[in-house]
Amino acid sequence: MTVHAIEIMLTRAVGAVELNAAQHESGLPLAASGDLKRLVVLVSAKSEPAAVRKVWKRLADALPIDVLCSLFPGPDGMYRMSIPMSVDALRRLRHQAVTEGKTPEGCLRDAVAQALARDRSTRRARLECQLNTLFREFTPEEVTGAAAQRIRGSDRTETFTVQSG
Repeated sequence: MTVHAIEIMLTRAVGAVELNAAQHESGLPLAASGDLKRLVVLVSAKSEPAAVRKVWKRLADALPIDVLCSLFPGPDGMYRMSIPMSVDALRRLRHQAVTEGKTPEGCLRDAVAQALARDRSTRRARLECQLNTLFREFTPEEVTGAAAQRIRGSDRTETFTVQSG
């Protein structure tokens, strides 16, 4: 059997007691992020889908799981996600898939891709807005110098040489 790394995204942060109880109850090794809203579990299973099913079976009642996701992309470069849905949501998804001539997974994949594109677009627009605000008060050289200093993590002050022509 192969060991699969699965990320568990929680609906809320869990405490150490809840995390230890879930680990003891499930028998699965869990590692938590600093904010205790994401966990990683190593699962021995024949396949990744079997590993995901095993996590749901052992942890669904022990933790407030929002989504399970493969930690690493598969051979196709895609991540596998497992999202719990109500019966009504699943029925609507299946209906949409039939209407669009897709599989439910295809509809969900397209919806996630669209949401990510919207998020990137929104982030880009917010960045443009913030840059416009900065450029009203600072020169491009001051902004890029401050950004370069922040990226390097240096406390040194940058000096710019300006030559008049």
